[in-house]
Amino acid sequence: MARSKWIFGNQQNHPTPAADIPVPLPAQSSAHTKQFGFENFGNTCYANSVLQALYFCAPFRDLLLQYPDSQIPTGTSPAEPTTPSPLVPVRRKPERTGFASGTSNDGGSNVIPIPTNPPSLFSALRSLFLHISTHPSDKGTVAPSAFIEQLRRANELFRSSMHQDAHEFFNYLLNKIVEEIEEDRKNGSASAEDCDVNSGASPESTLVQKLFEGTLTSETRCLTCETVSSRDESFIDLSIDIEENSSVTACLRQFSASEMLCQKNKFFCDSCCDLQEAEKRMKIKKLPNILALHLKRFKYQEDLNKYIKLAYRVAFPLQLRLFNTVDDAEDADRLYNLFAIVIHLGNGPHHGHYISIIKILGSWFVFDDDNVDLIAEKEIPKYYGHSNSGSAYVLYYEAVDIDRTSLGLHDPLLQTASTPPSPSLVNPGLPPGLADEGDLSDFSDPPFPVTPAQNSPPLPQITPNLALLWISKCQD
Repeated sequence: MARSKWIFGNQQNHPTPAADIPVPLPAQSSAHTKQFGFENFGNTCYANSVLQALYFCAPFRDLLLQYPDSQIPTGTSPAEPTTPSPLVPVRRKPERTGFASGTSNDGGSNVIPIPTNPPSLFSALRSLFLHISTHPSDKGTVAPSAFIEQLRRANELFRSSMHQDAHEFFNYLLNKIVEEIEEDRKNGSASAEDCDVNSGASPESTLVQKLFEGTLTSETRCLTCETVSSRDESFIDLSIDIEENSSVTACLRQFSASEMLCQKNKFFCDSCCDLQEAEKRMKIKKLPNILALHLKRFKYQEDLNKYIKLAYRVAFPLQLRLFNTVDDAEDADRLYNLFAIVIHLGNGPHHGHYISIIKILGSWFVFDDDNVDLIAEKEIPKYYGHSNSGSAYVLYYEAVDIDRTSLGLHDPLLQTASTPPSPSLVNPGLPPGLADEGDLSDFSDPPFPVTPAQNSPPLPQITPNLALLWISKCQD
């Protein structure tokens, strides 16, 4: 263990041979430990909250960064000249102190810059995550202006400064990523690295489909001939109706509850060749690796002729098992851990604010635009609903048994090779007046006598035979 001593006056350590100095192992910083807030450019909290959840979805982030993209620099080339962005950050509250600045144009030479004009939304997202994961600081603030500008170019729905829906943005973003990756493959730009033949998914599956895609099956049983017909459909999230003072488990049970098809809603049975009464229910046939649960808090009220928010109290577990699967489903007892929550604050769908609560290495943090704060796990039930703190809107669960190798993920690197470890991590600073001596003693002040005292009896020399004899006596 390295020792330190106080230095007085002008004393200096004697130089030691380089061969005797142990080489310190670099204390590398993982991309999962970064705590960067996002600046708000006028009601862009819907994007900030979802982007934080996706960044801390480790398999998604790692697959995204692993994907080959020639439009984004992967080395330490100097940043391209930036032009002033038309987006102006809007700060709702004073910036939290204690965070080092981490904007896209303030990093050192080791930070991979964010391109000002990315060619696609997928490229903009990847460059944003790459910038954060390679930043030497663990905390700071990033301006996702390039991503927001690309989002507004891609979809006019997000061009206005009006309040947007975080779940709609999440769906649009993932579907757009799938679309752009498939277009990239058609153009021959994607390498075979993305289409890993060892992946459990189809070689044509994108990273979104590998992680978020599951399969629902609609089973319809004719009450006349008992014939069961089924129809499969894929999903990237489950939207479930909610009820007052309920739980996610109860809502999922209602999601798969039987529905009677009768009267005007009779089912046409192919076996009977006629309209028949039938029983219909939805079940999960294939469980996803990442389960996104959307709680349908916004409902159209016919008498008011508008959408209202359902601030119902809906309890959600930190660990979840889905019971509404088909009988022959693979891994029917799969266990999921909650890692991210998107929260909506406000009384209606067209106004309010979004934040996200993320679990990072066992601790929970609130990401409120450019503010990041620690929160105790016991405080999470405040976000079940019926509270001024807000209501859980989208829940993100990750499967405990997720297989990174089958997804085509490489061994997780704690830090990219192009980013050297921080000097403060390799050689942590000592208080003033302390000098690090490594594992060697100081020549001028040895910690113990070099030779025994004259009146001291000689120390016995321990030999292997003497040691064995001593052990045998102890055992007797």
